[in-house]
Amino acid sequence: MPHSGDQQDTRGPTGIASVLRHLGRLNRSPAATAANNGFRASGPEYFGGPPNNDLLFAQLKAGSPIPDRIAAAAQFRTIVAEYALSSVTEIWLAAQDMLDLQNPPDARQAALKLMTACIKQSEPSSLDRLHYYRIISSHPCLDDFDDQLLALVALTNSGKNVTSFEKDILGLLSKWIKIWFKEASQARQTRKRENGSSAALSAEEFNFSQLMKFVTDIVKFNHSAFEERQVNALLLEILSVCRKTANPADIQYSLTFIDVLITYGYIPRQTLPQCIEVLCGAYTTVPELMDSTWSAVANLCKSYMAHNTILLLREILEVPSKKSPRANNSLRGAVYLLERLLLANEADGLPAIQFSAVMASFRAALTANNARLDVDVVRAISSAFHSEEVMKHVSFDEWALPLGILVECSKRTTERADGTKLERLNVPASAAAAHPASVHSRDKDNIGSTISSTLLQMIILLEGHCITHKDPTLVEIVVEFFLCVHGHLPDSAADMVIEYYAMEHLCYPSCPDWMSNIQALLNMFFRSKIRPARLRISVLTLIKDVYETVKDVCDEDGLHSMVLSIFDDIKEETDEKVLDALVQIAVDVAGDGNKTLFDKVVDILAGFIPTEEQSPEQAHHPSKKQDRMPDATRSPSIASQAHNYGSQLNIITTGLVRIFIRNMHTSVQKAARIFLEIVKVAGCVIAETDARLTAMRLLFRIRSDAENAILLTESTESESMATFLGRLTKPSEDKEGNVAAQKEEDTSPNLRLNRSSSVSQPLLPFRTPSRSTAERSAIKQPRVTLWSYPEKRPLPEHFNDQSSPVLVTYKDPPPAEQVNEDAPPEKILQKENCVRMSLWMEVIIPIIQKGADWEIYSYVLVNLASQLSNKTTFRNCTPHIKFLRAYICDQLHTNKIPNTDLPPELRKADIAVVLIHLLTTLICYHEHFSRHEQEAIVKAFQLGLHSWQRTAKPCIHALSVCCYELPMPTSKFLSGILTKLSQIITSSAVSVHILEFLSALARLPNLYTNFTEPDFRNVFGIAFRYIQHTKETTAQQMQKPGYPGRIQKDTSDALHPEQSQLPQYVLTLAYNVLTTWFLSLKLSERAKYVPWITRGLVLGDNTNSKDYIDEQSQACMDMLQRFTYSDSEAKPSGARTSFQDSVYIQTRNWLNGMSIISVRMNTLTGDAELTVRKPSGTSSYHLALRSSDPITTQTLVSDKPDVAERNAATVGFDRPQPHPFVMPSHIILQLLASVGATSESCRPILLPDDSRTQRALEAFDRIPVVDFHKIGVVYVGAGQSQEQVILQNVMGSTDYTEFVTGLGNLISLKDTKINTGGLDTVFNSDGEFAIFWSDRITEIIFHVTTMMPVNLDNDPQCTMKKQHIGNDFVNIIFNNSGIPYAFDTIPAQFNFVNIIISPEARAGCVTTQPKNYSDMDKQFYRVELQCKPGIPAISPAAETKVISGKSLPAFVRNLALNASVFAHVHNEGGGEYISMWRHRLRHINQLRERTTAPLSTGLVAAAPQTAIGGAAIGGSSSPVNTTSRRISTANVLSELTSRGSLATLNGDGLQQDGAGEVESILNSFDFSRWS
Repeated sequence: MPHSGDQQDTRGPTGIASVLRHLGRLNRSPAATAANNGFRASGPEYFGGPPNNDLLFAQLKAGSPIPDRIAAAAQFRTIVAEYALSSVTEIWLAAQDMLDLQNPPDARQAALKLMTACIKQSEPSSLDRLHYYRIISSHPCLDDFDDQLLALVALTNSGKNVTSFEKDILGLLSKWIKIWFKEASQARQTRKRENGSSAALSAEEFNFSQLMKFVTDIVKFNHSAFEERQVNALLLEILSVCRKTANPADIQYSLTFIDVLITYGYIPRQTLPQCIEVLCGAYTTVPELMDSTWSAVANLCKSYMAHNTILLLREILEVPSKKSPRANNSLRGAVYLLERLLLANEADGLPAIQFSAVMASFRAALTANNARLDVDVVRAISSAFHSEEVMKHVSFDEWALPLGILVECSKRTTERADGTKLERLNVPASAAAAHPASVHSRDKDNIGSTISSTLLQMIILLEGHCITHKDPTLVEIVVEFFLCVHGHLPDSAADMVIEYYAMEHLCYPSCPDWMSNIQALLNMFFRSKIRPARLRISVLTLIKDVYETVKDVCDEDGLHSMVLSIFDDIKEETDEKVLDALVQIAVDVAGDGNKTLFDKVVDILAGFIPTEEQSPEQAHHPSKKQDRMPDATRSPSIASQAHNYGSQLNIITTGLVRIFIRNMHTSVQKAARIFLEIVKVAGCVIAETDARLTAMRLLFRIRSDAENAILLTESTESESMATFLGRLTKPSEDKEGNVAAQKEEDTSPNLRLNRSSSVSQPLLPFRTPSRSTAERSAIKQPRVTLWSYPEKRPLPEHFNDQSSPVLVTYKDPPPAEQVNEDAPPEKILQKENCVRMSLWMEVIIPIIQKGADWEIYSYVLVNLASQLSNKTTFRNCTPHIKFLRAYICDQLHTNKIPNTDLPPELRKADIAVVLIHLLTTLICYHEHFSRHEQEAIVKAFQLGLHSWQRTAKPCIHALSVCCYELPMPTSKFLSGILTKLSQIITSSAVSVHILEFLSALARLPNLYTNFTEPDFRNVFGIAFRYIQHTKETTAQQMQKPGYPGRIQKDTSDALHPEQSQLPQYVLTLAYNVLTTWFLSLKLSERAKYVPWITRGLVLGDNTNSKDYIDEQSQACMDMLQRFTYSDSEAKPSGARTSFQDSVYIQTRNWLNGMSIISVRMNTLTGDAELTVRKPSGTSSYHLALRSSDPITTQTLVSDKPDVAERNAATVGFDRPQPHPFVMPSHIILQLLASVGATSESCRPILLPDDSRTQRALEAFDRIPVVDFHKIGVVYVGAGQSQEQVILQNVMGSTDYTEFVTGLGNLISLKDTKINTGGLDTVFNSDGEFAIFWSDRITEIIFHVTTMMPVNLDNDPQCTMKKQHIGNDFVNIIFNNSGIPYAFDTIPAQFNFVNIIISPEARAGCVTTQPKNYSDMDKQFYRVELQCKPGIPAISPAAETKVISGKSLPAFVRNLALNASVFAHVHNEGGGEYISMWRHRLRHINQLRERTTAPLSTGLVAAAPQTAIGGAAIGGSSSPVNTTSRRISTANVLSELTSRGSLATLNGDGLQQDGAGEVESILNSFDFSRWS
C-alpha cells in the first residue's frame, strides 16, 4: 500500500518518470538491502544545496533512526531535484543500506525513490550505471517493484539507453514478464472469484502493464544493441503471454511489442511461425485489435520476411490442428489475414498473393470441421469475388475452386438466409446437419444463417456476372455451382438455371443425361414447396415441352416414367396454382397418351376423391407432411394471385372435366372412364362443395341428340328455377364479375369452404358423416355463395357443342336371340364404353330425397328439370325416374320438404315451387308410370293448389299439361281441382292462370264427360267472380280523385303486373270461359243453366251502375239466346234465296231489341226470306205462305219462285191485273205483335228504306261473327340462326310437317271467302294453301312460312314472308336448329310473343322422325314462351314445358290463341279487348241512335264506360252520343235498385239484394221460362 507520509513531488522532472513515480505511490513494498556495489563510503564531499545539508546528510547515514533516515531521504529527493549538487553519488551511498530486506517497506521504498532522484539529476559514469543496474536488478522484493521499475526506467532514460548492461537487461525483463504475468493472472482470478469489478485495475496488473510498455521501449530504442538470441528469448516469453492470456490489454501490449520489433528490428526466423500463429489468434480473438494485428502483419509482409509470412499463413490453413480452440482461432486469423492481403492487391507496398494459392489454402482449412472457420472462409471468398480489382486478374477457370469451397460450406448449414429450413427446399440433410449438437451450436451463434446470407450474396453477385458478361463458360460454371447450392438460390437464380437448361436443351434426348437432368430440376426446384408457383410451373412447362417434342419418337416406357414422376408428390401439393398446372399437364397427357398412360394419370387424379372410409377431415386435408409456407415468406407473385382455385379437389375435378371435354369426341373409353370419376366427385358427401359443384356443372349440361349421341350445352336454361330460389346474378355482381366468386380475389387461395352438416345426407350408396363431425360443423359459418345464374363460365374451357360421334348414352343390349350374328362386335354397346346416366341419377335422387348443403341442393333443384326435359339422355333410367317421382310426390303429398340450411329470405314454399316444376317435367315420362303413379302426380298438383302460398300458379300450369298428357288421371281429379280453384280465386296472382286453364279445358271434352251440374256451376261461378272482381276494381279506380282515364297501379298488385296493368285480359278470358263452357254443354242441358248464367251477368253488371248492363254481358246474353236451343252456325252458309227483281219484291228492316230483322218477300207468292241479324250471329229462314184459294194457290203460289213470277207475267188483258198478295210487314206482325202490346219496348222499329240503311246492313254483314286471329309459324332448320336463311326455308322436318298438319285444316287460298289475315287469295302470291282452324266462336289463320313461295331473284330478303309474320302478334317458332332461339332473330314491331318449340333431343333434317301418329306420342318437345320486354308471363309455357308430339298441336294452338288475345289487349295499351260480337252490337246500337225515338222500357243496351287506356267497358272507344245510347231499364227495376247496391253474395257466388223484387226483374230476362 502507498505510504501515508509521501507527498507528491510537483517540481520534479516531467515525462514517464514523473508518471511512474506518481503511480508508484499506490502500493509500496519494502526494498532489499543494497550492497555497496563498489560505491565508496566517504564523508559529505558535495558542494551546494541548502545550509542544513550537513545535518540532513548525517541524519541520512546509517546509525540514525529509521524514521529519521526516511525523512532525510525524502528531503534529499527534493534537494537533488532543486539544487545542483557536486556529488549526488555520496548521497545515495549514505542511504544505500536502507534497501536491506530487514528494513521496513517504507525505508526500502524511500531508498529506491532517492536512488531514482539521484540517477535523474546526475550523469552516472558507465561504472555507476552498471552499479545502479545491479542494485536494481538484484533487489528481490516484489513489493517494491513499482519503485524498482521506476529506477530502471530512470537509469535507461525511459528505455533509450542501456549502456553498460545491454547484455543483461533483456534477460531481466524476460524474467520480470514471466513473474508479473503470473501475478496479474492470479489477481484476475481472485477478483473473478470475489465478483469484483473488472474496471478496477489491481497493482499486479498495473505493474505488468508498465513493464510491458517499458520492454517495448527498450526494444524500440536499443534493438541493435541486443543479440538475436536475447531478443528471441524475450519474444518467446511475450508470445507465451499471448497464448496464455485472455485479457485484451495483455494482447494489446504484446502486439505493440511485436509491431515495434518488426518495425525497428526483425522477428527471428526461428520464432516467426510462432509469432504468425499468435498474430492470427489475436486477430480473431480480440476484434478491437484487428487493426493493430493487421498493422503488425502488414509491416511484416513489407519486410524481407514477406514471403515467409505468407507461406506460414498458408501453412497454418493447410495443416490445421484440431487440438485446441486456440488453434482454431489461428486458423480463422490466417483466413482473415490472407483475405486482407488478397484484397490489398499489392497496395501500400504489400506483396502480391496468388488467388488460386489462397483458395487452395481455404479449401484445406475446411478439414478442420470448424463452423466459425467455414463462416470466415465463405466471407473471405465473397469479399474476393466482390472486389473488382481482385477478380479482374482471375480467369473463369479459376472460379471452380472457390465455388467448390462454397458448395462444401453450404452443406454445413440447415437453413437459408431467410431462416427457411433447407429440408423444405427438398435439400437432403448434410453430414454436418446430422449432428444435433453441432447444429444447435451453430443455430445459437447464428453461424448457419451467416453462411447462408453470405452464400446468398455470392449467388446474387454471380447471377449479375452472368447477365453482364454472358460468357458461355462463365454461365456453365455458375449454373453448375447453382445446382450444388440450389437450396440457397433465390427465385431469380433458380429461374436462370431453368432457363439455361431449356436453352441448352439439357432436358432433351440430344443430351445423354436428359432424363437425370429432368429429375434434377424436379427435385431441386419443383418439389421445393416453398418456391413460388411461377418458378415451379416453369419447370413443369419445360418438361411439358419436352414431352410434346419427344412423345412420338421416344420409347413409351421412358416417356411414361418421365411423365408420371411429375405426379409423385401431387397429393402433398398445397399450392393451388401449382396443383392446377399439374392437373393441366395431366389433362394434356391424358388426351395424347395411350390407354395405359391415360389410366395411370386418371388413377392419380382419382386418388384425390375421398372414399367412404375417409373422415371429412382426411378428405379435406389429404396430407399433413408438408407445412405451409408462412404468409410473410410468400413470393409476391403468389400472394397477389387474383384467381381463386378453390379446394384441391376442385382443381382435380376441373381437370377431370377438361379431360372429358377433350375426349368426348374422340375416345369413348376415355370419356366413359372420366365420366365415372366425375360422378364419384358429385356424389361424394364428404367432398368439398366447390368440387361437387364443378362436377355437377358438367353433368347437368350433358344432353343427348335424337341419335342418342352425347353433347354439351352452354346454358341449362334454368332462369325461372333460379329466380324462385334467389340464385339469379344481381346487377351489381354482374358488373363486378365473380367478385363473389366469389370475393375470390380477396380470399386466400387455400380457403376451404365449410359445408353445413345440418342437412340430412343422401341415401345409399353414400354414407352419412359421423355424429361428431356433424356436431363440429354445425357451428354457424358465414354463408358463402358459390354460384349464381347465369354462370358466366360454367365449364373450364370452351367445348364443341356438336354431338359426339363416338359417345352415346347406355342402352341395354337386345336379347341374345335378337342379336344379328353377322353384326360386328363394336355395334353392341358395352356399359364401360357408354355414359351411364343411371349413375348420375343415383347421385341426384338422394339429394332430392334427403336434401344436402344448400349450395348443392339449390344447384340440383335449379338445373335438374331442364336436363330431365331431354328424355333421350335418361332413356335407360326408368327405375330411377320412378324413384324420383315417388320421392317428389311423397314430399308434396305430406308437406315434408327436406330440412336444409335455407337462406333467411327463402321458405320451404319456394322449394315446393321448384319441386312442382320438377314433377311437371316428369310428366313426359308418363309411359313408364302406372295408372296409380300418374294419379299421384295429378294429386300432388291438386294438393299444391292450396298447400303453399306460392305453389298455386305452377300447379295450375302443371295441370294444364296434365290435361293433354294425363287425360284419364286428370279427369278423375277434375271435379276436386275445380273445387280447389274456386277456393283460391281471391288470389289475384292466379286469376289469369285459372282462366287460361279453364279455357284450355273447355276444348278437351273427353276430360269432363262425367261432369255434373255442380261442376259446371263451379266453372261458371269462377268466371262470374272474376267478371265481378274486375268491374269492381275498375269502378273503384274511376271513383278516385284525379282519375286520368287509366287505372292506377295498386300496391297490392305490384308483384303481379298482369293484374295491375291488364285487367281487361282477365275480363276477356272470363267471358270466353263462359261462352266456351256453355257451348260445351249438351244441347238438351243448356236451357237449365240459362237462368243461373243470366242472373250472374245481370247482377254482376250492376256493380258499375244500377240501371244497365254493359256490352259484353249483352253479347253474352245474345249468345245464350242463339245457342241454347241450337248448334247452328253463327253465319248462314250457301247462297240465300233470291228473287228476280220486280215490283212485287219488297224488303223491310226492323230493329227489335238487339236484333235487326229483315224480311224480303214476294208479295205475289208470299214466299219470304227472313234474316235475323244479332251480335252473336246471323240466321236466315225461308218462309212460304200457304193459301186456301185454289186459283191463287195454283196460279200464283208455287214452290218455285221463278214459276210464280212467270205466271204473274203472263196474265192477259182478259184476266184481272195481279195485285200484291201479302206484304213483308205481315210477317213481322205475325211474329212479334200481339193484342195490347202497346209498350214501346215491345214494338219493333222500322228502319228507313233508303241507301243509308242498306249500306249500314252491308257493313254489318261484313263484320265477322267470330273472333279472328292470325298467327305466324316459322321453321328453323339445323344450325340456322339468321333471319334471311330461316325465311328461305320452303320445307321442314317430318315432325314439323306433322305439327303443322295438326294445327288446323289445309285450305286453298284461291278465291276463298275465309279471312286469310292478308294472304293473297287471287294470284297465289303467298302460296296455294294455308292452315285454318275454327270453332263456333273463334277463327285462326296460320301464316306458315314454309308454305309461302320463295323468289330469291326478286326477293332475296323474303320480305313477302316477313310482311305477314312481322305483323302477327304471335309467332310459333319450330326450332330444329339445335341452338337457342333469340327473340329478335326476326325483328318486328308488332311481334309480342314467340312460342318456341324445340325437340327434346336435338336433331337435324336428316334425323329420322316419327312417321305415323302413334309414334308422335313417343316424341316430345320443349315448349317455351318468349315475350317482348314489358310483357308479363301469362302462359303455362312461361316456364318450359315438355309436351308429346301427339298433344303438341292442340297445346300450342291454345297457347297461341290466348297469347293473341293478350297481345291485342296489350297493343291497346291495356285497354279492353273488343270482340266481334261487341262490334256487331255496337253497329246495331248505332242504327238505333239514328232512329227517332229510343226505347223507354226494356233492357237493351248500356252506356259506354271509361276504362283502362281510354277504352270503354260496355262502350265504344269512338266518340258517340252516350245519352242516346243509354237504354234505361223498366221503372220498376230502377226503383228497386235505387234502394241499394246488389252487394250480397248468394249461394252461387253472385251478388244480390232485395231478393223478391229483383227476382221478378231477373225472370224478365230469363227467356228459358217462355221459350
